[in-house]
Amino acid sequence: MIVEDNEPTAYLIQKAFEASGERVQWDLYFAGDGEEALDRLFRRGVHIERVLPDLVLLDWNLPKISGEEVLRKLKSHEQLQTLPVLIFSSSQKDHDVDLAYKARANGFIPKPSDLNGLFAVVENIEKFWCTRPASRGEMGGTSGITS
Repeated sequence: MIVEDNEPTAYLIQKAFEASGERVQWDLYFAGDGEEALDRLFRRGVHIERVLPDLVLLDWNLPKISGEEVLRKLKSHEQLQTLPVLIFSSSQKDHDVDLAYKARANGFIPKPSDLNGLFAVVENIEKFWCTRPASRGEMGGTSGITS
Protein backbone atom coordinates (compact mmCIF):
# COMPACT_ATOMS: atom_id res chain seq x y z
CA MET A 1 0.00 0.00 0.00
CA ILE A 2 1.28 3.45 -0.93
CA VAL A 3 0.36 6.33 1.38
CA GLU A 4 1.16 9.58 -0.43
CA ASP A 5 -0.74 12.88 -0.43
CA ASN A 6 0.97 14.43 -3.45
CA GLU A 7 -0.86 13.17 -6.56
CA PRO A 8 1.99 13.71 -9.06
CA THR A 9 4.37 11.86 -6.72
CA ALA A 10 1.83 9.04 -6.26
CA TYR A 11 1.50 8.78 -10.04
CA LEU A 12 5.28 8.51 -10.48
CA ILE A 13 5.50 5.89 -7.73
CA GLN A 14 2.78 3.91 -9.49
CA LYS A 15 4.65 4.11 -12.82
CA ALA A 16 7.90 2.97 -11.17
CA PHE A 17 6.21 -0.07 -9.62
CA GLU A 18 4.40 -0.90 -12.87
CA ALA A 19 7.67 -0.73 -14.79
CA SER A 20 9.22 -3.20 -12.36
CA GLY A 21 6.28 -5.57 -12.77
CA GLU A 22 8.26 -8.00 -14.91
CA ARG A 23 9.92 -9.41 -11.81
CA VAL A 24 7.21 -8.96 -9.18
CA GLN A 25 3.47 -8.59 -9.72
CA TRP A 26 2.48 -5.50 -7.72
CA ASP A 27 -1.11 -4.90 -6.64
CA LEU A 28 -0.94 -1.24 -5.70
CA TYR A 29 -3.47 0.55 -3.53
CA PHE A 30 -3.18 4.18 -2.58
CA ALA A 31 -4.26 6.31 0.34
CA GLY A 32 -4.03 10.08 0.02
CA ASP A 33 -3.81 10.92 3.72
CA GLY A 34 -3.22 9.32 7.10
CA GLU A 35 -6.90 8.94 7.89
CA GLU A 36 -7.61 7.00 4.69
CA ALA A 37 -4.53 4.85 5.33
CA LEU A 38 -5.77 3.88 8.80
CA ASP A 39 -9.28 3.19 7.47
CA ARG A 40 -7.81 0.84 4.84
CA LEU A 41 -5.43 -0.86 7.25
CA PHE A 42 -7.96 -1.27 10.03
CA ARG A 43 -10.64 -2.19 7.45
CA ARG A 44 -13.13 0.47 8.45
CA GLY A 45 -16.06 1.81 6.44
CA VAL A 46 -15.86 1.07 2.72
CA HIS A 47 -12.57 -0.81 3.26
CA ILE A 48 -14.05 -3.56 5.43
CA GLU A 49 -13.53 -6.26 2.78
CA ARG A 50 -9.94 -5.28 1.95
CA VAL A 51 -7.07 -7.72 2.36
CA LEU A 52 -4.17 -6.47 4.45
CA PRO A 53 -1.16 -5.28 2.47
CA ASP A 54 2.17 -7.08 2.45
CA LEU A 55 4.06 -3.81 2.80
CA VAL A 56 3.31 -0.12 3.40
CA LEU A 57 5.26 2.70 1.78
CA LEU A 58 4.32 5.62 4.06
CA ASP A 59 4.90 9.32 3.50
CA TRP A 60 5.97 11.00 6.75
CA ASN A 61 4.29 14.36 6.13
CA LEU A 62 0.59 13.64 5.58
CA PRO A 63 -2.60 15.68 6.00
CA LYS A 64 -5.27 14.80 8.58
CA ILE A 65 -3.14 12.22 10.44
CA SER A 66 0.66 12.34 10.19
CA GLY A 67 2.79 9.47 8.96
CA GLU A 68 4.27 9.27 12.44
CA GLU A 69 0.84 8.75 14.00
CA VAL A 70 -0.15 6.19 11.34
CA LEU A 71 3.06 4.28 12.08
CA ARG A 72 2.50 4.38 15.86
CA LYS A 73 -1.07 3.10 15.51
CA LEU A 74 0.00 0.27 13.22
CA LYS A 75 2.88 -0.83 15.39
CA SER A 76 0.77 -0.75 18.56
CA HIS A 77 -1.93 -3.01 17.07
CA GLU A 78 -1.38 -6.70 17.73
CA GLN A 79 -2.42 -7.89 14.26
CA LEU A 80 -0.60 -5.15 12.35
CA GLN A 81 2.62 -4.68 14.32
CA THR A 82 4.59 -7.09 12.13
CA LEU A 83 3.47 -5.40 8.89
CA PRO A 84 6.59 -3.94 7.21
CA VAL A 85 6.37 -0.15 7.02
CA LEU A 86 8.89 1.85 5.01
CA ILE A 87 8.87 5.59 5.55
CA PHE A 88 9.22 7.38 2.21
CA SER A 89 9.84 11.02 2.92
CA SER A 90 11.27 14.22 1.50
CA SER A 91 12.52 14.94 5.02
CA GLN A 92 16.03 13.82 5.78
CA LYS A 93 16.15 15.44 9.19
CA ASP A 94 17.89 13.28 11.79
CA HIS A 95 15.00 14.01 14.15
CA ASP A 96 12.44 12.51 11.72
CA VAL A 97 14.60 9.47 11.01
CA ASP A 98 15.09 8.88 14.75
CA LEU A 99 11.35 9.26 15.42
CA ALA A 100 10.51 6.80 12.65
CA TYR A 101 12.85 4.12 13.97
CA LYS A 102 11.74 4.69 17.57
CA ALA A 103 8.17 4.12 16.36
CA ARG A 104 9.42 0.83 14.82
CA ALA A 105 9.57 1.70 11.13
CA ASN A 106 11.27 -1.03 9.12
CA GLY A 107 13.12 1.51 7.01
CA PHE A 108 13.43 5.20 6.18
CA ILE A 109 13.88 6.00 2.49
CA PRO A 110 14.51 9.58 1.38
CA LYS A 111 12.43 10.52 -1.66
CA PRO A 112 14.73 10.79 -4.64
CA SER A 113 14.92 14.02 -6.60
CA ASP A 114 14.49 12.43 -10.02
CA LEU A 115 12.73 9.60 -11.83
CA ASN A 116 15.87 7.45 -12.14
CA GLY A 117 16.29 7.64 -8.39
CA LEU A 118 12.67 6.57 -7.90
CA PHE A 119 13.15 3.56 -10.18
CA ALA A 120 16.28 2.63 -8.19
CA VAL A 121 14.31 2.86 -4.91
CA VAL A 122 11.61 0.54 -6.27
CA GLU A 123 14.25 -1.91 -7.50
CA ASN A 124 15.87 -1.95 -4.06
CA ILE A 125 12.51 -2.46 -2.35
CA GLU A 126 11.96 -5.48 -4.61
CA LYS A 127 15.41 -6.89 -3.92
CA PHE A 128 15.12 -6.57 -0.17
CA TRP A 129 11.43 -7.20 0.52
CA CYS A 130 10.46 -9.61 -2.27
CA THR A 131 13.41 -11.97 -2.55
CA ARG A 132 13.30 -15.23 -0.66
CA PRO A 133 16.54 -16.40 0.87
CA ALA A 134 16.38 -19.46 -1.41
CA SER A 135 19.50 -20.85 -3.01
CA ARG A 136 18.29 -19.87 -6.49
CA GLY A 137 17.25 -16.38 -5.36
CA GLU A 138 13.68 -16.70 -6.58
CA MET A 139 11.27 -13.87 -5.97
CA GLY A 140 8.83 -14.43 -3.14
CA GLY A 141 5.16 -14.68 -4.02
CA THR A 142 3.32 -12.89 -6.78
CA SER A 143 2.28 -9.80 -4.91
CA GLY A 144 4.54 -7.34 -3.17
CA ILE A 145 2.11 -4.62 -2.12
CA THR A 146 -1.56 -5.37 -1.80
CA SER A 147 -4.52 -4.09 0.09
